[in-house]
Amino acid sequence: KTSTQSYIRPLVEHIVVLALLVGAYLFSGLRRLGAVGIFTMDLSSASLQLLQACLYAPENSWLRKPEVVMFVHRVVTVPTFVYCRLLVLPFVLWRSALFESQDWLEQIERVFYEGLGERVYFLFNASLCLLFTLNLVLFRRLIFHPHLRQIRQVKVQ
Repeated sequence: KTSTQSYIRPLVEHIVVLALLVGAYLFSGLRRLGAVGIFTMDLSSASLQLLQACLYAPENSWLRKPEVVMFVHRVVTVPTFVYCRLLVLPFVLWRSALFESQDWLEQIERVFYEGLGERVYFLFNASLCLLFTLNLVLFRRLIFHPHLRQIRQVKVQ
């Protein structure tokens, strides 16, 4: 892949997350969801950055040792990613947005106009669905990362 293609998915993910956070901030009933969303995404991103630091460390660094990389991948990054992005995001945030959003939808319709709440509700849930789909793509890449394959082959030999 070219460097531009490598950054399109994260760019789309960040745009969707920012839109969700702005929406959660604007409608006060969802600030709790925004805070949980920020925490889970940041925690997961930190573990991904740690793995990336191990993968791209200099060849002679202790971070690049196959045992360290595989430990960070299997014990830190994958469990954190699964918990934050594949459990908390859909089963806490999304569920909460689906079932606890009546107050802020009514607030939107009182402030703006009738029918806007349904449109915002659809857009918000569609964005969460898109974010979950992007996370599934990222999870697949995390599991089948080409650098991890090379490190596994070096470890076996």
